[in-house]
Amino acid sequence: MLAALLLFGATGLFTISSCDMRPSSMGYPYRIFVFADSSVWKQVRRPIRDKFEGEVLTPRSEKKFRITYVPLNKLSAFKERMNLFFIGLLNEKGQVNDYLKQVLPENFKQGVREDRYFYVYQDNPFAREQIGLFMLAKDLKTFKYNFKHLQDQIYQNFLTKYYARLEKDMFDQGEQKKLEKYIADHYDFSIRVQHDYFIAIQDVPNNYLWLRRFDPDRWVSVWKIKGDSSMMHFDQLADIRDKYTKKYYQGDYVIREASYLKLAELNGQKTYKMVGVWRNDSIMVGGPFRTYVIDHPADSSLYFVDIAVMGPRYKKKPYLDQLEVIARTFRILDGKADRKKSAN
Repeated sequence: MLAALLLFGATGLFTISSCDMRPSSMGYPYRIFVFADSSVWKQVRRPIRDKFEGEVLTPRSEKKFRITYVPLNKLSAFKERMNLFFIGLLNEKGQVNDYLKQVLPENFKQGVREDRYFYVYQDNPFAREQIGLFMLAKDLKTFKYNFKHLQDQIYQNFLTKYYARLEKDMFDQGEQKKLEKYIADHYDFSIRVQHDYFIAIQDVPNNYLWLRRFDPDRWVSVWKIKGDSSMMHFDQLADIRDKYTKKYYQGDYVIREASYLKLAELNGQKTYKMVGVWRNDSIMVGGPFRTYVIDHPADSSLYFVDIAVMGPRYKKKPYLDQLEVIARTFRILDGKADRKKSAN
C-alpha cells in the first residue's frame, strides 16, 4: 500500500518567491545543483548520481547530466541556475532540513508524514525557465526506499520539463517557417526546423530528407519505407539504417556491439528507438545516433527519424538533446499519406 500511495507524486504545490519580475535562469541546461545537508548527501548521492548522470556513449563516455553539490549557505549564488534539487529529511535537524520545513506547504509535509508524498516539482521557484525538484522523506531509510521505487518516474518527469524548456529556448532563437512549409508541401510529414539548418539532400521520389547544420556537424534525416511492426528487430532495422546511411552519408554504419533497440514514445505514440554509435571507415569519423522507427499501419509503412552528431572537439550529449527536440516535432500528415497511397 505504501508503494502505491507513493506513486502519486505532487506537483506545483507552492511558490517560494512571489515576485513576478524574476530574473531569467542562467547557466548550462544540463547542469544540476543539489542542496542537502552533507550527512544526508553522503548517504544518497550514489543512487541519485547513477540515475541522473548515468553514461552516454558518443562514442566516448559522457554524462547525461552533471550534478554539483552545493551547501545551503551558497544558495544566493546559485538560485538563478537552471536546475535546482533540494533533498531533506522531516524528522532530522540540519540547515536544508529546516529550510524545507519552512518553505514546503503543510499539506505536502503531512503527506510525507503519512507516506503519501515524497517529491514535488516546482517550476520557476527563483527564476524564469527554472526546474526545481524537492524530495522530502521522514527519515533516511524512507528516503532511500522512496527514491529506489520512484526514481524512474522522477527522472522521466525531469526529462519532460527539460525538453520542453529546451524546445522553447531553441525555437525562440529562430525558426525557419518557410522551410517547414516547403517540407510539408513536398513530403507527407512535417517537422520544425531551427535556424541554421539547411536541406543537405532531398530525394522526394524516394521519401528521403536530410537536414544538416555545422559547427559541430549534426543532422536530422527522415525516410519512409514499406513495412510493418513485424520488422521491429534490431538487426533488421540496423540493416535498413546502414542501407540509407551508406547511400546518403558516404558509408556510415551502425556499430552493433555499441548499439541497441528499445521501446520509446514519440508524440504520444508507442514506438521503437535505436540508440548507439555509428562509424565511417572511409573518412575515419564516428559519433552517436538515435533513430525513431514509427509504424504507420494506415499507409503500410515505417517512418525513420534519424539524428546524429559528428564533432570530435565537442561534448555531444547537449547537441543530441537539441536534435531530440527537433525529432520530437515530427508529425505524419495523414491526409497526404493517404493520397499518395491511392495514387500508387
